[in-house]
This record gives sequence, C-alpha cells and structure tokens, in this order.
Amino acid sequence: MPRYCYSITTIGSHQRFSYYASMLGATETTTLRPAAIFRFTIFVSSEYDRISELNTPSTLIPAETFFREGSNFLQTLLSPLSSHRLFGTHIFETIVNAVAHEVRQIFRVDEAAPSSSESEPPEVPVWIVVGVNDNTLFESTNLVPASQEAIDTLLKKSRVVQGESCCCICLDEFNVNAECYTLPCQHFFHHKCILRWLQTDHTCPMCRHPLLTLKD
Repeated sequence: MPRYCYSITTIGSHQRFSYYASMLGATETTTLRPAAIFRFTIFVSSEYDRISELNTPSTLIPAETFFREGSNFLQTLLSPLSSHRLFGTHIFETIVNAVAHEVRQIFRVDEAAPSSSESEPPEVPVWIVVGVNDNTLFESTNLVPASQEAIDTLLKKSRVVQGESCCCICLDEFNVNAECYTLPCQHFFHHKCILRWLQTDHTCPMCRHPLLTLKD
C-alpha cells in the first residue's frame, strides 16, 4: 500500500537533542466521511537508544472522537515516552500537543458527505513517526539551507531500482520502480521530504554531501 508524507513538524529541543514528527497516510485524501475511523500506528526513530516499546500495533479511534479528545488519546498511546531518558515531561507534552494539532490541521470531516451503506466504517491509516536527532552531529553544518538554484539543478527525479529501501527522512518504504528524487551522491528520497530538508540544511541527510548555499 503506497504511503504519502503529509507533513514533517519540528517539535523543539531539549538539552542536546531535537525532536520532529512525520505524519504519513495511505491516501492523499484528507476529507473524511463522518463514520471514518483513524488507524494510528506510532514509530519512534532514535539512533541513540532503542525504544522498541513505542513501535506498537495500530490503534483504532473514530475520527470525530479524535477531534474532540485527540490529546488525551495520544497521551495514552505515547505514554512510554514520558519515562524514557530522552524525553522529559515538557518534551512529552509538547509532542502530544503538536501531533494532535497537526492531525487536526491535515484532516477534516465532511458532515454533508453521504453515509456509507457498508457495514464496516472506512478506516484511515495514519503513521506517526517521532524522531530524535543529536544536535551535536549537525554543528559543523550550522543548518545552512541549500540555494534554490542548487535544489532545482541538482535534485533529480528518478525511479527506485532496489528492493527493501526507504526514505531515511520519513522512514517510509519504497516499492521497486516507485518515484523518488536523488541528490548528486545518489541517495534518494520522497520529493516532499528532501525538499523540506534542503530548505533547512544544505547537506545530504545520509552522507553529508554538500549542495551550494545562498552564501556560495
């Protein structure tokens, strides 16, 4: 099933670490019927400490219920974060509120939509990836964005030719022959993911190969 990256949200920093959340879905449709049900799956990405207990099975919640009680629902779903060494109370609460806000910004319920005659309400799969970065790894780059000319010239549309590969920014798997975008170093990503990355940092997120910046 293809996945689409809805958004990448920078959450903030705590001590030496910074945090972000990626929202991915199985469809580009973000207007929902009243009976729709979210199927949330949570992943936590951190290369510093294994947090396997957060990569839990998917959890169902009616969309209308989430719009009313999203923060409470996510507090329960993400509760193992609150006691982990990488997450303080403030960061945990910020993640919960940021994710709840982002989901509400992405989706809406069309109250005028006709009710489905199907016995089972439609499910809307949503993957939430909470990522942790070590800021000390990026100090040498100072997060200087790439120039628009470099992005337009060096970012090339391509096709995935190898199996079991993924976009390292959102962690979504690529199917063979799926559309992707490559940098001169030949690492490849979703267009939306790498475009947002390069608008913040001028180096490849995989190997740190630099692109031209506005200063060059």
